[in-house]
This record gives sequence, C-alpha cells and structure tokens, in this order.
Amino acid sequence: MDVSNLLQLAKLGHTEAIATLMTQALAGQGVTAQAKLRQGCLEVVLSGTDTPDQRQCLHIIRQGLTRLEVASIRTVKVYALRLGEAFPEWMEVFSLAAPEDSVPPTPRTTLPPRATSTITDGVYESGSRVNLTSDQVDIPLETYAEELLRRYQKGVRDFTGVKLIQVSLIDAVLDEIILQDADLSRAVLRRIKMAGAILKNINFAGANLIEADLTEADLTGANFGCMKLGGQAVNNLVGAAVPISTNIKKATLIRANLTHADFTRAALEEACLDQANLTGAILTRVNAKLCSFVQCTFNKADLSWGTFDGANFSGANLSRANLKRANLVGADLSQANLWYADLTEANLIRANLSRANLTGAKLVGTQMPDGRTTMDKRYSV
Repeated sequence: MDVSNLLQLAKLGHTEAIATLMTQALAGQGVTAQAKLRQGCLEVVLSGTDTPDQRQCLHIIRQGLTRLEVASIRTVKVYALRLGEAFPEWMEVFSLAAPEDSVPPTPRTTLPPRATSTITDGVYESGSRVNLTSDQVDIPLETYAEELLRRYQKGVRDFTGVKLIQVSLIDAVLDEIILQDADLSRAVLRRIKMAGAILKNINFAGANLIEADLTEADLTGANFGCMKLGGQAVNNLVGAAVPISTNIKKATLIRANLTHADFTRAALEEACLDQANLTGAILTRVNAKLCSFVQCTFNKADLSWGTFDGANFSGANLSRANLKRANLVGADLSQANLWYADLTEANLIRANLSRANLTGAKLVGTQMPDGRTTMDKRYSV
C-alpha cells in the first residue's frame, strides 16, 4: 500500500494504518507499534529490543496524531514494552486538542466537590479525606499522578480511598503515605518508594512494582493478585480477556505487614520479604524463584502450587501452612518451622531441611531432598 492510501485510511481512523505509520516513524529507534481504538481512546503498544525512548516516542506520536486530525480519537494511552516482557516499562496518557474548525464540545456539568475533600492553597487540612480519582472521562492520567505528587510535597499524607487506576508513578518517593482502601490496579510503579506506608486493603492487581521499596509498610489485606483485562492494550490487542499478574520482581518488603494479603499468580522473583508477616496470606501459583523469606511468618498461609525454587525460607514460620504441590527445588528451609504444614506432593528435591521442624507435617507423596518420598528422621529436629 502506498503512502497516500495509508494516510487516507489513517485519517479515517483505521488503526492498522495508524500503527503502520507510527512504526515507520519510529523505525530509527527499532520500535514497532500496535494500536486499537476503544471509546474514543487510542491504545498504543510500543515494543522494542531496548526500552523505547519515552520523550522521543511521545513527541513523534503526538505530532503525527495531531496532524492526522482523527475526529474519533480524543485521548491516547501509550504503553512501552521491552520485547519478551509482559509489563510496561512506562506508560503515558494524553489528550488530543480538537481542531480549530471543529464543533465546540458539549459543556460538561461540573459537580460540586465532596464535603470530605478539603484542600486550602494546596495544604491538607487534618481530619478530612482527599478526593482524587482517575475514573473520569477525557482527563489525562498524568494529571492525577502530578496532583498526588504535588499534594504529597505540600505535606498531604492521607489519600485514603483514592482511585488511581493505570497511573504512572515511576521512581516516586511517597514514604509514609496513607493509601488505605486505594485502587492502584494496573499502575506503573517501578522503583517507587513507600517505606512505612499505610496501605491496608490497597488494590495493586496487575500493577508493575518492579524494584519497589515497601519496607515496613502495612499491607494488611492488600491485593497483589492477577486481574483480567478485557481487551486492554498491554501484551496484545486481540480484544480477549487475559490475566495480568502483579509484577513485584526484585521489590523490597522487609518487615512489611502482609497479613491476609493476596498474591495469587504474582511474580515475586528475587524479591526480599525478610521478617515480613504473611499470616493467612494467599500465595497460590505465585512465582517466587530466588525470593528471600528469611524469618517470615506464614502461619496458615496458602502457598499451594507456588514456585519457590531456590527461595530462602531460613528460620521462617510455616506452621499449618498449605504447601500442596509447591515447588521448593533447592530452597533453603533450614531451621524453618513446618509444624503441621501440608506438604502433600510438594517437591523438596535438593532443598536444605537442616534443623527444620516437621512435627506433624503431612508428607503424602512429598519428594524429599534426596528424591525419596518417605520421611527421613534426619530432616526433623
């Protein structure tokens, strides 16, 4: 197809043509583009061997779309992926200015602010909640991220119940922030710092928390489980509902309170949760290879079907924990308390069970460190 036909289709809102033009414009950076239009929002996924340059890519995309003047596109979401990765390195949302000769938009009714929201000259008045939500139409998500950061820098700490779905807060420093009952699902939070934060019942489903610092944070009842995205532009744009797991690789959660937190299918490789409290937590089908759980408390936690190859559980309390069919190949369980834990069909090949307490543990079909499936006295205290 020649360029003139491609341009004509793109101006009519043909997303394949738009994606092709983007790919051509970004060819010098080795970046390819996919696009899909949903309810006035053009979702774009950029992928490359290296992380696409955010500034250059956004400049080219914004400039090109402005020139095309596609009437059906009001906002644009851009996700940047490194090839082979399931989670975006960065994400940006912006609005497209309407052409000068277009029909003026229908005025929107402005609702009065909630009585619980009290902001005076950017300073938070103690005792009231901050009303901040990212679910309104046609408002760029970066607006909410910038507003949260602005208020935090002004001294605001209580953001209880905010809704900041898909926002990007990469490298943000939000130590001791209060985000209880907040929704940050699908947010891009790489290397964010929230040490000592109050994050009870927060929703991190599908979020990118790679290398995040949540040291000593209170994450009681937090949701790190996977979620389904109906046609969202993350891995692909086929329109299917695909599960997106929360990515917590290489994150730091030392001494965090994770009581009853949900990590279903989360990616926890190489994360550090030393001395964290995971009492009653759900870690079913989690991928926690090489994760550090030194002296953690897993009392009555569910780790069934999880992958913990090479993980360090030294001195951890796993009493009454559910480890059915868990993979613990090469894991360090030295001095761990497995009192009445359920290890049915778990794989403990090459695991270190030195001085581990297996009193009352259920070992039906369990593969022991030497490959046998029968209990050996040397593995118990």
